[in-house]
Amino acid sequence: MLLAIDVGNTNIVVGLFERDMLLENWRLTTDRGKTADEYGVFIRSLFQDARVALDEVDSVVLASVVPPLTPIMRRLIDRLFHVKPLFVSATLATGIRWEVENPADMGADRIADCVGGYVKYGGPCIIIDMGTATTFNFITEDGRYLGGSIAPGVLSSSESLFTKTAKLPRIELDRPESSLGANTITQMQAGVVWGMVFMVEGMIQRMRNETCSPGAKVILTGGLSSVVVSGLQTSCIHDPNLTLDGLRILFNLNREAAL
Repeated sequence: MLLAIDVGNTNIVVGLFERDMLLENWRLTTDRGKTADEYGVFIRSLFQDARVALDEVDSVVLASVVPPLTPIMRRLIDRLFHVKPLFVSATLATGIRWEVENPADMGADRIADCVGGYVKYGGPCIIIDMGTATTFNFITEDGRYLGGSIAPGVLSSSESLFTKTAKLPRIELDRPESSLGANTITQMQAGVVWGMVFMVEGMIQRMRNETCSPGAKVILTGGLSSVVVSGLQTSCIHDPNLTLDGLRILFNLNREAAL
């Protein structure tokens, strides 16, 4: 079995694959203060609940955008699974040409998103990942990554209103039907969620115009994508497990180097 681990700023997403099938996936809170042993307790418990033995995992692929947690994950993998993980970076075989100034700056999660989106759905495509940040990526029909954009995420925007103002409360990220909220809570929800919906719509249109790709597919993923997807007028593919699939594909493309 292959274990795919995506270490993000807000969550650590873990997926267990049997060949190309995602059998289980779990989401843990990212905590830079936790040790390998503490994360190990959670992982062992998840495997026990799923009735999967740890020694059934023979391969691990790891994407991390949280440098302090990367060595902790390395120790965790060594202790629990006794394998050497494949670390995701732009130096791996990806099937994509990174036409940006410094491909080494590409986040491992964005690399996985792009590989997963292009291999699964083809290009041209716009891949949007809605997590701590909202990232946009454009890939051409022939597999060239032309660039993208990074914006604050839905949760980041909501939390900034709570932490940077004296009276505004922390809110649940629900999408109200109207943009005209009747109280403080619904007004904040309307501003944050509908604001993100229209920002995403605008970025999709601008990317399509700038690349002369009016038919570019739109693929939406990320932990907070479900909050926004139903409000979009643009037709899109909602693939919550795109990053994990991208990690699986990257491992298969680099299997010899990983073993």
